[in-house]
Amino acid sequence: MIIIVIHMWIFILLPEVNGYINERKCNVHSTIVDCSRLALTSIPGHLPTHATSLDFRRNKITAVRAFTFQDFRNVTELHLDNNLIQSIDKMAFHGLQRLQQLHLGVNSLTMLPSGVFDNLNCLEYLSIDNNKLTDYQADKIKELSTLLSLRTLSFDIYPDFQFPREWSTLSKLDRFMIFPKSKKVHFSKEMFVHVNMIPIMSLHLHKVPFISEDFFEHFPKLDSITLWPGIDLPNNPINQIFRSFGVLKGKNVTSIEIAYSRFENQFNLDYNKIKYLLPICLKRLTLHALYITSIGLYAFQRFSVASKCLEYLEISGNIILSQGGISFGYIQNFEKLKVLKLLDNKRNNRLKRSEPKNLYFILPRTLEELYIENDIKEHLCNVIFNNSLNLRVLSLKDNPMKSCKGSFKGATNVEYFDMSGWTCTHVSVNLLYGFPNLRTLKAKASLLGKGFKNTANAGSFLSKSLKIRDINLSSNKITTIPQGFFMHLFEKLLSVNMSHNNLTVFPQFHSRIKQLKRIDLTFNAIAHLVEDDIDQIEKLGEVELLLKGNPFLCSCKTLQFLKWLGESKRVRDILDVTCVTDTASRMFMSEVISDLKTFEISCKTKFWLPFAVSITSIVVLAIILTVVFFRYKYAIEYFLLRFKMKMRNYNELTQNYTYDAFISYSHTDSVWVKQFHDKVNSMGFELCLDAKDFIAGESIAVNVINAIDSSRKVIFIISHDFLNSTWGSYEMELTRMHAFQKGREDMVIIVVKDKIKVSDMPKILKSIWFKIICIQWPNDDNLPYNTEEHFYEKLKISLQQNEESTGNVVI
Repeated sequence: MIIIVIHMWIFILLPEVNGYINERKCNVHSTIVDCSRLALTSIPGHLPTHATSLDFRRNKITAVRAFTFQDFRNVTELHLDNNLIQSIDKMAFHGLQRLQQLHLGVNSLTMLPSGVFDNLNCLEYLSIDNNKLTDYQADKIKELSTLLSLRTLSFDIYPDFQFPREWSTLSKLDRFMIFPKSKKVHFSKEMFVHVNMIPIMSLHLHKVPFISEDFFEHFPKLDSITLWPGIDLPNNPINQIFRSFGVLKGKNVTSIEIAYSRFENQFNLDYNKIKYLLPICLKRLTLHALYITSIGLYAFQRFSVASKCLEYLEISGNIILSQGGISFGYIQNFEKLKVLKLLDNKRNNRLKRSEPKNLYFILPRTLEELYIENDIKEHLCNVIFNNSLNLRVLSLKDNPMKSCKGSFKGATNVEYFDMSGWTCTHVSVNLLYGFPNLRTLKAKASLLGKGFKNTANAGSFLSKSLKIRDINLSSNKITTIPQGFFMHLFEKLLSVNMSHNNLTVFPQFHSRIKQLKRIDLTFNAIAHLVEDDIDQIEKLGEVELLLKGNPFLCSCKTLQFLKWLGESKRVRDILDVTCVTDTASRMFMSEVISDLKTFEISCKTKFWLPFAVSITSIVVLAIILTVVFFRYKYAIEYFLLRFKMKMRNYNELTQNYTYDAFISYSHTDSVWVKQFHDKVNSMGFELCLDAKDFIAGESIAVNVINAIDSSRKVIFIISHDFLNSTWGSYEMELTRMHAFQKGREDMVIIVVKDKIKVSDMPKILKSIWFKIICIQWPNDDNLPYNTEEHFYEKLKISLQQNEESTGNVVI
């Protein structure tokens, strides 16, 4: 009876417990509740009722029950998209009186109950696209007419869809996002049987199987058009799409975007298509990922002259193969163009010059931003811009230009320049001289470390950009900053990003730089900051540092640096900074700083004790040597003479080893290793194992070195516990150094006990991976091809091989 009562209480309290667990998983920040990506199967309870935003997207919720949100009267935004929702109760959204955005897209809804959106009087955004609401297309869709505040609607349509007459009450609705769920959908006048005109300003058609020439005339207020033709259509609709723009003749349109088509839909952008855009007062045109193979020069020339309103032009993600592509000779004809983007157009006519030459660009006088990215493959020559006084942004990133010996002229007002992704083996000191008003320089992953080494006087690279504010030179493999690089008077410099390089010292800055706010030196090779570095940092004003990822040393030699870290508040990521101690252990810097007094006392003890012992030892040794020398003067001379004679006839002896192999492992695997040792030992091999062969009283390090010296091979038993072991990494490093010094790179045998990928192996192993023998312990993935018998047979063969014949073997 007692057991039954206990079970009843468990079932009663279970929902509350589950709710509490889920609540703890959710990220609650002020009034924002984020429960996304938690694999939830239901909406958790006991969430804060004062929330204004609830996010449950990308979970596995299958149903939304009635009155789930009745206590959340302040919620204005609710995300339930990207779940597995199949049903929603009628009163599911009861109580959400202030709800403005409701996201239900990408679910498995087959129907919605009548009245489910009742009393959502503030709803402005509703997405119900990418569901299975086949029955919802008739009468149920008419119920949306009660949402009088609705401004944006995203929904699915099927063949024979018609806009309902009832939607005429939605006076505020100005944006449609329509998702055809069938290749047979036709965007044509048949959709407007019940309503002649729809006052929509923004229209997004996610797939366009077919579109009639008069379709857009039913949207008299249309201002923005987005058409994604699709990737799995039976016919190419691109000609229909351009013809459909004919009804927009003489109208003002803010934006037309045509994007995302399949490879078979590749086409030439000729005059027969582009002519439909000429009579439109269009401000923005985007042609993205359409597999355009060529752009007719005549068509582009006519378009550039006729486009009196165009301010933004983007042609990106295409395969412009024909000669010429887009001719810059016609770009100057655009009277109002402000932004031009030519991005990632894979062209086969990329120019390849053996010698840099002058290259001229005549730009529209109104152009403010020019983006040519992943579109050029050539040596950077001298680039001369005309009509470029308004140009403020120039992005040439991801263009693999190997030689950067040229410079820029004519664009003196450029404030933002992006040269990220270049491959500069040579860099011109004059590269940036043409940008005297430069504010932001981005040069991420441009191999400038190599380029600066091949450039004389590279310290003058920024000497003409004295107005610069932000410098990003991250991921450039820079080991040494050119002398004087940051020693110019950058009075407005705010941030410097030198992260992910190979710097070993702190950069030197001009003493009059006072505005600098941030220096990012994360993931470099700096061991500590010296006194001059610290003095310089203190003189730089309120600068903050980012230092994580550097191999800092926490030792008595770096005590001053540690003291400064403990007193200074400049290192913003101090909680993530680690250091290596004298005992080769890694610690968080904050832990060392918190007990710095004890650390300092130990340093003083470490200094005076060895000092006193050393002096005493020297004095005693001197006395002993004096006595011995005078007492055994002739004997010493005799042995010295014999030693010299022996050295003249010296022959190096072959190394004799005590053991066939030394076993390195994690002690959590000791049971398995003992069995392994006994098995191999029974095969006639003498193995060195710490438990039986290490000398008592000696340090572990000394025992390890002796074991490596005395063993013909070293066997590492790799398991998850071994990878987390500090001593395991230490023994690997000793083995690597010994192998390198003695010329025994082939002495290592790896036994992979657990399922471990090569990518998860320690860096030390990966650096010599192709010079070692690797044997996998049998597991589910390699059975029956790798049995225990096969495993030991492979090991036997590996132990029997001479070092000269074991290279580059992976079993």
